[in-house]
Amino acid sequence: MAEVKSHPQGMPSWVELSTTDEKGALAFYSGLFGWKDDPQPMGPGSFYHMQQIRKLEVCAIAQQSPEEKAQHVPTHWRTYFAVTSADDAAKRVTQAGGKVLMPPMDVFEAGRMVMAMDPQGAMFGLWQAKQHVGYRIMGETGALTWNELLTTDPAKAGAFYSTVLGITAAKAPMAGMDYTLLKVAGTGRDAGGIMKIMPQMGPMPPNWMVYFQTADADATVKKAQSLGGKLMLPAQDIPGVGRIAGLLDPQGGAFAVIKPAM
Repeated sequence: MAEVKSHPQGMPSWVELSTTDEKGALAFYSGLFGWKDDPQPMGPGSFYHMQQIRKLEVCAIAQQSPEEKAQHVPTHWRTYFAVTSADDAAKRVTQAGGKVLMPPMDVFEAGRMVMAMDPQGAMFGLWQAKQHVGYRIMGETGALTWNELLTTDPAKAGAFYSTVLGITAAKAPMAGMDYTLLKVAGTGRDAGGIMKIMPQMGPMPPNWMVYFQTADADATVKKAQSLGGKLMLPAQDIPGVGRIAGLLDPQGGAFAVIKPAM
């Protein structure tokens, strides 16, 4: 696939894993997806582990911060959305009823970021790219392919992200499922999906789920289990979408895999 060189406003542009066990996570995901590690120094003994396919960035893995550890924050994946101005987007977060958890800040020459929480409690990031455009591969095995918000109120969440990111939210025609698609204006591209947390999902806070592409969802589940991961959602076919499965890495980080429908 061609290299991704930019991301339009409102599109998920990056994901990173904040983990309680950096070495364990690196071993698990490299074994599962074949990612190659490109550690970037962040301070004494601290690294931001860029994960690559063909020397192009896919995502990152990092040891959780001391603040997260003190608050007993579990291992989790974070989704960042591309914005043209982190400062303006942060203002829209507050105006739309969300919370800015970390105000706009420069990350060296890589870009400018914001950490925020939507009105239902899901955390997300905003990324104004400079030298780091975000993920540079999509649509192939091992790469990020979808981002999905699991929330308590899809309608309000859709309105919130539409306001903050300048995207549109519309119901998707999916049999037996109430699903909302977020679309990037003027591109025809889907920015992600929104669905309500169902009782059968168990106790779960609102969160952005990340999906990585696979050539065989069932084989990937078996491989993940052999590496110490756990099955969260058995592999199942979603008509017109593909075969998906939900997993937990050995540290408890939730993610999904999908073999797209042809």
